[in-house]
Amino acid sequence: MTVWLARWLGPLLLVSLWGLSAPASLLRRLGEHIQQFQESSAQGLGLSLGPGAAALPKVGWLEQLLDPFNVSDRRSFLQIVLHSLGQKCLSFSRAETVAQLRSTEPQLSGVGDRQWLYQTCTEFGFYVTCGNPRCPFSQLPALPSQLDLCEKVFGLSALSVAQAVAQTNSYYGGQTPGANQVLFVNGDTDPWHVLSVTQALGSSESALLIRTGSHCLDMAPERPSDSPSLRLGRQNIFQQLQTWLKLAKESQVKGEV
Repeated sequence: MTVWLARWLGPLLLVSLWGLSAPASLLRRLGEHIQQFQESSAQGLGLSLGPGAAALPKVGWLEQLLDPFNVSDRRSFLQIVLHSLGQKCLSFSRAETVAQLRSTEPQLSGVGDRQWLYQTCTEFGFYVTCGNPRCPFSQLPALPSQLDLCEKVFGLSALSVAQAVAQTNSYYGGQTPGANQVLFVNGDTDPWHVLSVTQALGSSESALLIRTGSHCLDMAPERPSDSPSLRLGRQNIFQQLQTWLKLAKESQVKGEV
């Protein structure tokens, strides 16, 4: 997980944050995500920042460094991000990335990178693009670039990827899966939320879109700095689960009578 962050999100974030137009809220949010990752690691969830990773300062470290966005501290900020990802440097080499992904030898780092890419190429795509001119991130990782990895690493054409995605949507129902007792939880700042179900499809297919929520943020441990929308979202999740568990218990009791 860590190396995937370093190899894919790391360069994307660093290139984006280098620009003077990067909003301070983006920097603060990045700091929160890194801190949550550290907390998860400390609680024994099997996550690691890698050997030699430096611990981040306490809450407010970004504001102290950037105040809220101090150009003179730009280098310090980049160094902190690198340390938090457990990396001395981040490679921007496309050839090196392809070579690492093509390798089938057991590796101590990058576990799951090749497998994840294969799943995207053969099942569902999930490629994040940034074509909108107002997008705060670099527009370099465009769709053709992502599809090119499928070709170079696995010999899968863009057409085969499109066919695989269509087959997956047909099999599982796409955004109308016809499920029972499923709550689809998303954050509106998670790029992947547009591929999910964000509006209820019925009483047994509920949806929750958490305002300002990012990827899997509701699954992280509770923190004093959690936003009101995140707190409310967790309450809604709990209430929905309580409702379904109550119905299941009542159904079980009726079946035993």
